[in-house]
Amino acid sequence: MITIKNDNNNELKNIIHTSLRKNNIEKCKWLKNNVSENIELTTKKNSNFLAFDDNKLIGGAIGFIEYNWYFLDLLYVNEEYRMRNVGTNLIKKIEEYAIKEHLTGVRMETWDFQVRGFYEKNGYVVFAEIKNCPPGTVDYF
Repeated sequence: MITIKNDNNNELKNIIHTSLRKNNIEKCKWLKNNVSENIELTTKKNSNFLAFDDNKLIGGAIGFIEYNWYFLDLLYVNEEYRMRNVGTNLIKKIEEYAIKEHLTGVRMETWDFQVRGFYEKNGYVVFAEIKNCPPGTVDYF
């Protein structure tokens, strides 16, 4: 008899994760050619860009590389430094890095109360959206 349980056991989670990655590597040519055989739990490589005014941290872009893409996870600029091209310069540094590393592209998401227009001004286009994630909010990709 098959049963389904809600279980947060990390050891069991790792078994499922490893099994899926092994399956994906077998079936995806790019993964087969670019992911090591030991099937590490993560292939993410952190790559962050920080902005300073003298020695004061004023913002940054936190992201990682996976599957030959740069995933921009977080971008923040202190309010008093907004409208001074800090965010745009962070995006430019990410794009330069992506080109230098021969990445396929840059991906990110933003909520409707954040700065969708900023990303569009910098050449990004919405390719998908999820409504009510979190409730009452639109999540743009």
